[in-house]
Amino acid sequence: MLSITAKSFERSCFVDISYLLWLQGIREVLPSFIESFFALVSAIAASSALVVLPCLLYWCLDKRGGEFLLFSFSMGSMCNQLIKNTVCAYRPWIRSPDIHPAKGSLAEATGYSFPSGHTQSAVTLIGASGWRYRKKWPALNVACWVFVLLVAFSRNFLGVHTPQDVIVALIESIAIIAASTALLNGIDEDEDRDNIVCVAGLIFTFLYIAYIALKPYPLDYDASGALLVDPFDMQIDCFKSAGVFSGAVLGWYLERHLIGFEVTPKMGWKRVALRFGVGIAVVAVLHLAPRVLLLIGIPETWYELIKNFFTVFGAAFVSPLAFTAVEHRVNPLALR
Repeated sequence: MLSITAKSFERSCFVDISYLLWLQGIREVLPSFIESFFALVSAIAASSALVVLPCLLYWCLDKRGGEFLLFSFSMGSMCNQLIKNTVCAYRPWIRSPDIHPAKGSLAEATGYSFPSGHTQSAVTLIGASGWRYRKKWPALNVACWVFVLLVAFSRNFLGVHTPQDVIVALIESIAIIAASTALLNGIDEDEDRDNIVCVAGLIFTFLYIAYIALKPYPLDYDASGALLVDPFDMQIDCFKSAGVFSGAVLGWYLERHLIGFEVTPKMGWKRVALRFGVGIAVVAVLHLAPRVLLLIGIPETWYELIKNFFTVFGAAFVSPLAFTAVEHRVNPLALR
């Protein structure tokens, strides 16, 4: 049987399903390249290549902007997964057999539906970038938010999310952007607040993991006897986000207190290339290193937490430690 939360949630989705059926009818008569376009938009929003953006900003172009994206994305990912695993809402085609999602989008449309993870990623990375530079480059801000809205619409057009999935993801993620802005501004006013942020963030991560691991999940099966959604898979996604968030918080905190590297407008392209090259190399090594844990039989949930922690902690702390050490050993004139 569905959980009480999921039942209540599904009863509220009649209008949403009707809207998806209307879009489905349009999608089926349009040229196939339209569907391909929206599938590409969705794929970009979920691409791991997007992590290059906060890294490039943080290391080379705008350190504060990189910190902002780091907090925005990591907090957004964790909050989105928390809501997903609390509500446990099924995908549209599970709620209604009349929904036939675009086949090419099914591979990434796994797990619970509410809220949309693609929309959350688009807002907290691309939308947040536009917001960060809205005064300096207003046209960039407009372009970023147009992309965000295209991502949100694409999830409906492809039939993999209801409107309320993407609307709530938009609202939630915009709130995260505001919270990240307030948090960093508050630390500017009182530097000692970073101690509170670090401790509170790590405590929240611990409580989050305990909640995700111990809470009950609906166990519903399809006609073949397979689980509609495997709770273990959803726990893996949550452990991933816990690794991202804890790595971001601890790495950011240690960098502030132990390194304090600077990004200046006068940095030459050679120095930028050095930082980016060293930084990416370090992140790649730290991302791959935890694979050895699989050989000793560590549970996949903890493996994903550790892997994502190492990756983001590497970007926030270990990479700056590495490239500043290299810079101290290189003739400054050679980096201009």
